[in-house]
Amino acid sequence: MALFLVSCVCDEGMSARSFRVVEAPSRLAVAALIVRQPYSWDEFLRRSYLWEDVRDRRWTPEQLLARIDASSVDGDSRYQMAILQLPKIEACE
Repeated sequence: MALFLVSCVCDEGMSARSFRVVEAPSRLAVAALIVRQPYSWDEFLRRSYLWEDVRDRRWTPEQLLARIDASSVDGDSRYQMAILQLPKIEACE
C-alpha cells in the first residue's frame, strides 16, 4: 500500500482542510473510494465542480480520475483537485 495526498486547492494556497492522506494500492483505488463515498468528499468535489456528477454516479472511477487530472484553478472560485502518490516520507532527525 502506498500513501496518496488528495488535495483541493485554489490560488490562495493550502490549509488543513484542503488535503487528506489516504493509504491505498493506487490512484485509481482512491478515485473508486471517492465514487463509493461521495458524501465523505463533498467539500473537495463541490469546490472543484465535480460534485453533481460524482453524487449522481455518472462517472466510473476511471472517468473521475481523468476529470480530477484535468481540473484546474480558476481564480478563487474553482479549485484544483489532485491525487498524488507520496514518493517518500522524509525523516526529521
